[in-house]
Amino acid sequence: MKKLKFFLIPILLFSLFSLSNSSAQEYTRWHLPEGAIVRFGKGRAYGGLRYFPDGTRLAVKSSIGTWIYDVDTGKEVELLTGDIWDTGTIAFSPDGNIFAVASDSNIHLLDADTRNQRDVLTGHTFSVYTLAFSPTGETLASGSRDTTVRLWDVHTGELLQTLIGHTDSVMSVVYSPDGKTLASTGRTEDNTVCLWNVQTGQLLKTITEHPSRVYSVAYSPDSQTLASGGRDSEIRFWDVHTGELIKTITTDMRSVTSVVYSPDGGILASGSWTNNNIYLWDVDTGELLKTLTGHTGQVDSLVYAPGGKVLTSEGDDGTLRFWDADTGELLRTVSGHTFLARAAVFSPDGSTLASSERADSSVVLRDVQTGKVLKTLAGHTDHLSSVVYSPDGKTLASGSWGGEIRLWDVQTGELLKTLPGHERGVPALSFSMDGTTLASGGWDNTIYLWYVPTGHLLQTITENITEPERNNSLRDITLHPDGRTLAVATDAEIIRLWDIRTGKVKTELIGHRWSVAAVAYSPDGSVLASGGDDRKIRLWDAASGELLSTFPEQLDHIMSIAFSPDGQRIASGTVGAIYISDLAAGKHIATLTGHKRPIRSVAFSPDGKMLASGSDDSTVLLWDLTQFQPKAD
Repeated sequence: MKKLKFFLIPILLFSLFSLSNSSAQEYTRWHLPEGAIVRFGKGRAYGGLRYFPDGTRLAVKSSIGTWIYDVDTGKEVELLTGDIWDTGTIAFSPDGNIFAVASDSNIHLLDADTRNQRDVLTGHTFSVYTLAFSPTGETLASGSRDTTVRLWDVHTGELLQTLIGHTDSVMSVVYSPDGKTLASTGRTEDNTVCLWNVQTGQLLKTITEHPSRVYSVAYSPDSQTLASGGRDSEIRFWDVHTGELIKTITTDMRSVTSVVYSPDGGILASGSWTNNNIYLWDVDTGELLKTLTGHTGQVDSLVYAPGGKVLTSEGDDGTLRFWDADTGELLRTVSGHTFLARAAVFSPDGSTLASSERADSSVVLRDVQTGKVLKTLAGHTDHLSSVVYSPDGKTLASGSWGGEIRLWDVQTGELLKTLPGHERGVPALSFSMDGTTLASGGWDNTIYLWYVPTGHLLQTITENITEPERNNSLRDITLHPDGRTLAVATDAEIIRLWDIRTGKVKTELIGHRWSVAAVAYSPDGSVLASGGDDRKIRLWDAASGELLSTFPEQLDHIMSIAFSPDGQRIASGTVGAIYISDLAAGKHIATLTGHKRPIRSVAFSPDGKMLASGSDDSTVLLWDLTQFQPKAD
């Protein structure tokens, strides 16, 4: 295979998204992988919020790196990505001079201003999930999947203590404000809070009263009380010295995801997974003082800004929200964090990109030339799993994890029809060439054929889709261009071709060794391409079912596949890369790397010059395919 060299073409496709440096969307081009034009979505935020000690900036860990925001404006300041920034958690020293960054089992200490590495702390045997500096900044605590808590001398890098007491991964470590004790929480199989003497490493108390996992703990400012919340409806307050339960606040939340004290210790803020609200409680009386509403998804993390005037929240709706801590007024909302961008597809005329990266489960329609959001199609109540245009570009179909299918008028954004029926998610949708029939395949192992103009159900296919004794699940479907045959891929190694008129299997394609995840017909319908867990693309004669060719093995499981408009190339998305393969040559001619998680969708633009990819890293990337030119041997 020839190695490919990237040649930047100054005008051509880079004229797309040529936004000015002052544009609010400039961050869409930060740290792009080679060959990419633009990134949509900031990735899913997770793992907590970290204020810089001076309170001017906020760090947010996401699935593609760490975002730094200006607190006053809410604007993006920096994206830290690549190398150590892509995996674990972060922490700041109290004086703001040191970044601690967890990367797999190692901890990197960096100069906060220059990002130069000062030290690497090694010793954990599995991934590090949580970090916390002591109040003096002299010591760093780390918790790991190896079930240990370790205390490190920040100046020398020396391991001071290894604290053993948990039976499962350590998910959080928190120092008391006086620096004398440390609280740590375990994962699901543990359900405990351990209180440690920092000086001696002695386990002072193991709190086991939580019935299930503990999500969050917080010390009172005087270090005398520890508050905890977890996978039940109660907030518990513990005496730090004795480990005894002092009191309990019973809430209407099914899970308490985050607890944090106000700086004066009078108020405890809590977040929820169930009703998307933030609650402010009077610590002394247990009285509910305020309810902060606005998030449309679960509240994952809460933190008070230095000084205590602002409470900041991060939610599964993709937003950061800044609240006045005294009045509860919403001061500012920062959006753009996204959730599982499993679908991205060009309109038939190439002018619009439809994608599913929004955390609020809406379909986003963007102008391909400018990147501007033209419309958001809102209404789904569960995350999106599939999006497809009708051949004439006038209708868009979207499927959700909850099993709902919606048909939209692309021009007006109006909801045309809601198609109920699937009991589980809809990973695949496919229009007939005349646009009158829509096929839907669900994780409930049911295929429906719908008459698009009326939304009526034409046909239901349930038999022989999978092998029940093997507990297989449907993965993908695609209609032949003539509308008479439906190719179905499942967790089994067999591809079945269904005759739409009879509702019966007419051909079984056998050749894959393991699950088949993706199938696609060539534009002229003569070839079916397939890919799956055996890491190979196979090409089949669509009429006879004969195996035509097999491409060389790729580095990882194939999750998605698409033909170019001219039928000469195939794009396939894997767990970590996109392969561009030439049918005539029978080999891969380019590899696009940059996504951090599995690539669930790939789609060529109608002119074949661009490729859109959607990934579980919660971003959509557009790639310039004209930039690949063979390098002479």
